[in-house]
Formats: sequence, C-alpha cells, structure tokens
Amino acid sequence: MNTTRAPRRFDSRLIQKPRQQPRLQRTAWGFVTIAFWAFYFYLWAPLVTLVSWLLGGRLAWLQLYEYKQSVDPFVVIALPVMLVCCSLLLIGWAEYNRLRFSGHDRREAHPDTTREEIAEDLGATPDVAALLATGKAVTLHMDDAARPVRVTMQVLPSGL
Repeated sequence: MNTTRAPRRFDSRLIQKPRQQPRLQRTAWGFVTIAFWAFYFYLWAPLVTLVSWLLGGRLAWLQLYEYKQSVDPFVVIALPVMLVCCSLLLIGWAEYNRLRFSGHDRREAHPDTTREEIAEDLGATPDVAALLATGKAVTLHMDDAARPVRVTMQVLPSGL
C-alpha cells in the first residue's frame, strides 16, 4: 500500500469561485482585509512623520495654526464633511451602476458562422471547412497562395 500522498492539484483552502461564498462571509473577510491594510499603513506612520518634519511639515503647522492660537473651523468641520459627502456620492454612483447593469446580458448573441462562409473566407473547399470543424487537432496544408488545400487529422493520446 502506498502511504505517500500525491500532491493535490487544487488546494481546497484557496477560493476558486468567490461568488459561491456566502455574502456575509465575503463582507466579513473584506472588513478583515481593510483592517489589516489600515494596520499596515499605521506601521508606516513614524516614517511619514519623520519625512514630514524633515521637509518642514512641523514648521508649516506651527505657522498656520499654533501662532494664531486657534484652529481654522473650515479645516476641522468642512473638510471632513466634504470627504464624507464625496465618498457617499462615489459609493452611491457605484451602487446605482451595479443595480442598473446587473441581471441579464443585454448584448445580442452573434449568429453562428456557417461552414460555407468559413470555406469562402479561407478560400478553401467546403470539404476542408467541414474537416476543420470536426477535428480537434489538425494539420492544415496550404498551397503557394496560402489557401487551405487539405487537412490531416492528428491522433491525440487517450488521456487528453
């Protein structure tokens, strides 16, 4: 008896079709992802602060706000309100488009091309076009004018 396990072709821990996951689970993992990205950016905060101080960010803050001993109400109130309004507008527009374009596909299906049309476009006989349609793996032989003249069927191994 063979005790070694064959390597698995597909790892069941990887999600191949995320739309088959429950919506609540997808949403929860989305929030987990956002939390880890926020923590990642938080880890960069000391470096950003150092670069800001080296480039004069602390001096700019002192001259704009500390010397007047007051904080501009526009910065404290209006900018966060504008940020929330813009994000809500963007999310609303995305949801509107998602609802508008979800459901059935409104594009028309293309009609199938007949074998006669294929033969005419290739400059071949209808027999060659029929052989092309029936073969899975074929070799197409061309004449000097690059027109198909005959088809040789390839024999595929039974495992494919």
